[in-house]
Amino acid sequence: MSLPFFGLGAEFEMHSYGTISVAAPDGWSIRGREALSPNGKPLGYNLVIRSRGESSAKCMLTLIYSTNAVPSKESVRQTVLRIGQQYVEGSVERKENLKEFSLTNGYGFYCMFTDASLVGKRLQPDDYRVMGTGEIQLNGNLTGAISLFANEAEGDEFKTMVRIIDSLKVKSKDAK
Repeated sequence: MSLPFFGLGAEFEMHSYGTISVAAPDGWSIRGREALSPNGKPLGYNLVIRSRGESSAKCMLTLIYSTNAVPSKESVRQTVLRIGQQYVEGSVERKENLKEFSLTNGYGFYCMFTDASLVGKRLQPDDYRVMGTGEIQLNGNLTGAISLFANEAEGDEFKTMVRIIDSLKVKSKDAK
């Protein structure tokens, strides 16, 4: 499925694993770098996706190479719900607001929370009213932890970040 409004595409080489590609609309930036263990061994890849200009939104994605068994879709869903529990009490929603990503190759979920302490307040730079936490499972043994930050749960920036995550594609080194 193509997303015609996306104008910025980026590809990142992930050590010996392969290439990850991601698409974003104009007005967004994508930066990536390899994640290394303290001994310098490649662990995965970090992506930071930000809106530019007056809008304020940011997505951080850490992809980890795994040698463990691939978690089931239900296992990923349960992990996201468990992680989201820590945000419930301080949120406007007072519950997990579980949503599913629409990944082409893989599956994943996220929960969104509105910070009750920031509602109606003027925000400082890098403060966000809405936070999403999630996990994705891509192409076998590539797992991603996701943090999404924006000022409105139903705003264009948050929706755009979800579409950006949905655009992720991985091509392994051994793929032809």
